[in-house]
Amino acid sequence: MLEDFIEINKLKATIINKPIISPNSAKCILYLRDNAALKPALAILMRKDRIDFEKFSSLFPSSELREASAKEAFNVTGYKKGFIPPISVYGVIVVLDSKAAKMGFLHMLVSELTTLEVSVDEIKEMNEDFMICDITR
Repeated sequence: MLEDFIEINKLKATIINKPIISPNSAKCILYLRDNAALKPALAILMRKDRIDFEKFSSLFPSSELREASAKEAFNVTGYKKGFIPPISVYGVIVVLDSKAAKMGFLHMLVSELTTLEVSVDEIKEMNEDFMICDITR
């Protein structure tokens, strides 16, 4: 699924057949809103950082947010929780932390054995509902 997305969209992103933890390692966390009619939010932040839930939730003042369970994350994105990529996910609002936005590229684990290397520019280009904000502690 992710490989097809990269190929169809002619991205420079690559899937590397080994897990990479580096200074450029980032993670995606899916949050659901209390009103199911509203789009979920996908937070992208550096792997070492923790989300500041107050900052993050202030971006969505009309609804309560909660982190998706493993089953919910898979049902919404088609990917396992902990391995959600920042591209190839539809129907979500993508929020890239300002620290991650300063990186040229990010390493994202997309399985126990594979890493997605993707530029911040491609993340911006491939997501319709996208914003950059300070969402970490």
